[in-house]
Amino acid sequence: MAKSKTSRKHEAPVSFYRKIAFVFVALTSVLIIFAAYFVLSRTDITVTIAKEPVSTDFIADLKEVAVQNPAEPSVAVPGAATISGKVTEATVSGSKEYPTTGKKTAEGEVGGTVTIFNNYSKDQPLVATTRLLSSEGILYRLKDRVNVPAGSKVENVEVYADTPSEAAAKLGPTKFTIPGLWEGLQDKIYAQSFSAMHGGEQEISFVTQTDLDNAYSDLTKTLSEKVLDDLKKEMPSAGEIFGKVVIKEISEKRSDLKAGATGDKFTVNLAMKVVGISFYKRDVESLAWRELGAKVPADKELTSVDYEGMTFLVEKYDVKNGEANIMVHLSGEMALKSDSSIFDKDKFIGLSKEKIIQYLSLYPEIERITIKFSPFWVKKVPQIKTNINIIVK
Repeated sequence: MAKSKTSRKHEAPVSFYRKIAFVFVALTSVLIIFAAYFVLSRTDITVTIAKEPVSTDFIADLKEVAVQNPAEPSVAVPGAATISGKVTEATVSGSKEYPTTGKKTAEGEVGGTVTIFNNYSKDQPLVATTRLLSSEGILYRLKDRVNVPAGSKVENVEVYADTPSEAAAKLGPTKFTIPGLWEGLQDKIYAQSFSAMHGGEQEISFVTQTDLDNAYSDLTKTLSEKVLDDLKKEMPSAGEIFGKVVIKEISEKRSDLKAGATGDKFTVNLAMKVVGISFYKRDVESLAWRELGAKVPADKELTSVDYEGMTFLVEKYDVKNGEANIMVHLSGEMALKSDSSIFDKDKFIGLSKEKIIQYLSLYPEIERITIKFSPFWVKKVPQIKTNINIIVK
């Protein structure tokens, strides 16, 4: 049956509204997707900053001034490179014994002792160098003249090898004949050793030039430390004290043994005129921090200071006026600040991973870069700054 005109007119608006609803739902879905994209998309950029060395050399002017506040650095002139301290002159002397380190091998005398027996009816004199022949065929000689009474013996008679050798040095207890005697007496007058012989190559200790140099250096240090200890006692108690000693004149420098002389020990003597300069650790550290910080660019910060490696060199001094100039060397490390303009979020908006790496790689201070996009479909840095997280390590 054909539909009436009234039915067809009624269906038209329904179809129209259905289309409108569909379009609305579609637009709403698209808006939700876009909103989700912008709201959920995040980028985490982690940057590891390389530490850079920084150092400074500066002159600190030392003046003898009273310490006003023991709890505060006692700079003589606020804002200037000046610290307070003490300058004094002293004469010190001392001596010290040191072991030698030189070693050399020398051929020493091979020898030992024997007992000479006389089982004959008459005394038997034996002159020095009398030959004694061991049963092993090794020849020894008497060191001194000896007279052996009839029917008796003489103990601890010193003998030495005619030809020093390893065999002679290692000869154990044995019997010796005396070839110079009449053959009929050799079984009645003879020698016997009851302990091993000794000698041969010997290790000899001697003084080297290095021994002398090290000894003088050590004694100089010891005497200098004594000067500083005495100087520190004169300063008010206001924290740890640093010091330097300048040697003005050495009036005595000698050793009881010269280089090459044999011996196990030697003694050196020193006498010198010195200038001692002392100052407070906190003063120079405070000044050094300021001077080192001045070397750091505005977009970087000081991250560490090597106070242990800080060195001092006395440029000049004036004992009369209690003044000195000290060259200070200090080093440390610096790094980019986390709020550097390099990490401005506006510079990252819309960049891909490759573009971020390309941009950050322009700065040699940056050591490592890690980038993470989320959710998985995000490939560029979002437009919303709060969704950008930059972590600087």
